[in-house]
Amino acid sequence: MKITIRRAAVDDARNIADVINSVIGEGKYTIFDKPFSVDEERRFISSLGSRSALYLAEIDGEAAGVQVLDLFSVLAASMSHVATMGTWLLSQFRGFGIGRLLADESFRFAKDNGYRKIVIQVLAGNERALAFYRSLGFCDIGIAREHVRLADGFHDEIYLEKSLR
Repeated sequence: MKITIRRAAVDDARNIADVINSVIGEGKYTIFDKPFSVDEERRFISSLGSRSALYLAEIDGEAAGVQVLDLFSVLAASMSHVATMGTWLLSQFRGFGIGRLLADESFRFAKDNGYRKIVIQVLAGNERALAFYRSLGFCDIGIAREHVRLADGFHDEIYLEKSLR
């Protein structure tokens, strides 16, 4: 099994949408509740700025996971040192260390691009993601109660941060 992590390109839109849509379809691991079209994903990839990175994990040439790192706020220059990050893995490839490999690339990119910390949000019921991010050095900083509404009701979100200094 050969795992490759690389920067994604617009031509990867279908594979990226397939990965994210698979996680959306599980209905409990992401705040997204509607699938993304390939065109929507192409537009998203095209819109990423120079301080944003989208990584694609492939196993033997097949898409297995995606991670994005972006500005936490595009509205406030006073927070330009803060990034946010999201990770999506196909269910059959969880537990193989792919998320950690993606994070290594994202952390390297973040440091090289002047970020001092990363702030993320994870659905409170997503224990596996919480354990993953905590194992990467993220620390809990708060809970947003009934912050996300999915098909099965309202969910809390846990905010975590990781210093890059």
